[in-house]
Amino acid sequence: MRLKISILLLIITTYTNAQIWQNYSDMKNIKGIAASDTYIWSATSGGISAFDTKENLFEIINKTAGLSSQIITSIGVDKSGKIWIGSFEGFINVYDPKDKSLVKINDIANTTKSQKQINDIYISNDTAFVSTDFGLSLINTSTFTFLDSFLKLGTFASEVKVRNSFKKNLLYVATESGIAVQKLGAQNLLAPESWNNFNLFSDIKVSNINKIGFFQNKLIAATNTGVYSLGENNVWNLIALGGINVKDIYTFQNELLMVTSSELYSISEINSIISIYSNNQLIFTSVVKNSLGTFIGSDKGLVKVSANNSNILIPEGPTSNNFINISVDNKSNLWVATGRDVYGIGVFQFDGSSWKDYNITTNPELVSNAYHNVFASSEGTIYFANWGRGFSTFKDGVFNNYNAKTSDLVGIPADPSFIVIYDLKSDSRGNIWMTNLQSASRKPLSVMTPEKKFYHYEFKSPLINENELIGNLVIDQNDRKWFAVTVGDRGLYYYDENKTFDNLTDDQLGYFGRNDGLISDEITSLAVDLRGQLWIGTNQGISLIPDVAKPKITNAVALSLRSQSISSILVDPLNNKWIATKNGIYYFSSDGIQLLEHYTIENSPLPTNDIKNLAFDKKKGILYAGSDYGLTSLKTSALLPQESFTELFVYPNPLYLDGNSVKLTIEGLVQNSKIKIFSVSGQMINEITTPGGSVAFWDGKDLDGKYVASGIYIIVAYDAEGNNSTTSKVAVINK
Repeated sequence: MRLKISILLLIITTYTNAQIWQNYSDMKNIKGIAASDTYIWSATSGGISAFDTKENLFEIINKTAGLSSQIITSIGVDKSGKIWIGSFEGFINVYDPKDKSLVKINDIANTTKSQKQINDIYISNDTAFVSTDFGLSLINTSTFTFLDSFLKLGTFASEVKVRNSFKKNLLYVATESGIAVQKLGAQNLLAPESWNNFNLFSDIKVSNINKIGFFQNKLIAATNTGVYSLGENNVWNLIALGGINVKDIYTFQNELLMVTSSELYSISEINSIISIYSNNQLIFTSVVKNSLGTFIGSDKGLVKVSANNSNILIPEGPTSNNFINISVDNKSNLWVATGRDVYGIGVFQFDGSSWKDYNITTNPELVSNAYHNVFASSEGTIYFANWGRGFSTFKDGVFNNYNAKTSDLVGIPADPSFIVIYDLKSDSRGNIWMTNLQSASRKPLSVMTPEKKFYHYEFKSPLINENELIGNLVIDQNDRKWFAVTVGDRGLYYYDENKTFDNLTDDQLGYFGRNDGLISDEITSLAVDLRGQLWIGTNQGISLIPDVAKPKITNAVALSLRSQSISSILVDPLNNKWIATKNGIYYFSSDGIQLLEHYTIENSPLPTNDIKNLAFDKKKGILYAGSDYGLTSLKTSALLPQESFTELFVYPNPLYLDGNSVKLTIEGLVQNSKIKIFSVSGQMINEITTPGGSVAFWDGKDLDGKYVASGIYIIVAYDAEGNNSTTSKVAVINK
């Protein structure tokens, strides 16, 4: 049975005032598990999940909660109940479930080593034995200080990759070259001569060791060809599962548990091997057992094994971490396209709290899972571009497909039925325009009318032939289409059918390349802002066409992005620009000159600096950032203005003026509102210019720039004409 369990999100770290971050990731792919009290802790490629066996509830710990990384590769529990977390990048975080505090140990991550992954964390008494890609480090679990680091384990090569370690009187270390064992009486383990070595091929006669441990007072090793134990005369003997790759072992009382890729076995003290559980639909990675039961980590969730049945436990979340393209509809649903070819797994829908999958299994009417682009139109239809099967639409719970069988779209020259629709956008009349990646008919731009009639357009001057590849599309406020050619005669093309689909004599078309001022002809993103200006993202920065009616390119914007590859450009309701790059997210003023913020993995919960796509919920002011490591959201103050005044919502109330830079937020404004602050005696204290959206801020100062005295203040908001107004009040406490 597969169960999706509700989650409790832990938010430990607040990065900036008035900003609320969240991370959403697929947490099914478990790398390791550990048990503490009533919790089972799972290390996943999307963070840490903690399953409360009593409450049947998942707690999620990710970068929103302060983790240094979400690519977790190892996990352990110390005697005080603290959770030790190791990551792919070499970060170690220690999480205390009691007070939700987090300690960061960055020493390994900050080394100059090229490979720093934490492969295992084994804890004995007051010492954490940390296995890394270049050796074994010992850390005091109370002071978090490094005790030693062993980089030369006997005759093995220096900085050999360590799989895991175990201490039972002596220290035992499994590496990619074999097993190193502390010599009896050896004290200086930094010296190579303090170790005995068992080589993989010559001594143990296997090619890989996955895990070592102790069972029945013997050193045992889980290998790619079974479980071996060290016998007399230092001879290794096969004790179980010969010829089978054993992924993990775990000893509990007098029982040895062993997991292969798809089966769980047990050996009791009388050496009888029993198969406890198998599932060919999963790939097992790890196992743990205690008084709570037996749990298996897999690529599809946490498996709880019992005598009569088993449950696969999954925290609520997306099915994949690949968010290659995203869009928000008019009901605040986020839609996600997952990938091209075999990498696509359909599309996701996120309503702000729960996720829903659409793929060829859940919806057989879909022709393929390879949806790589998504566009949510203003009238409510969702359009999904497919890599090879045209495109699909979704409205009112119904999918419709447009491909070689159901339309006159023409695909690639090698196979005209293989239609790659790269991008889709709507014009002011509800027509859906689309770019065809490589059309054998030499008609790369198509339109579907509201009546589902198609028109296709050929470009002869400038010429676009069947060998050129077409990319991103955007439509300006005059309904002119702008699109990129990414292979061939690269650059920016435009087309205006002049609102006559059949009459080609009045059409306008043209081209811009590097010779015309483009900073680069490798175009990666396009956006039109609220002033009608065209923003052109390239692999070398941003170019701008200030007036699309009289196109001329300038490069004097976002100069800090020069030479950076632009993944996505987003315009928010305040006309400010959010720019996704391989170096994080940049937030610029409306003119692109002033850099307001630069969010990276160092100063925000972003799981990676390589951001693929951006989308914005204009009703709620939420920015969404998609990457190969999941989805990140940021609550901003950029909301669409209200159509009319209803009620002002002001917070925090009371407003404390204590030097911590907290501002009063005023929500519920109409377009171009004016705000005045009055004392209760009617004296005007300040006047505020709103940024144009639904929200404004007051810093608690008067017209002279001084903080006001404690008291009650009246807030009055007017529309631009002064015909309508609304009021609220706030208590101010000046400390």
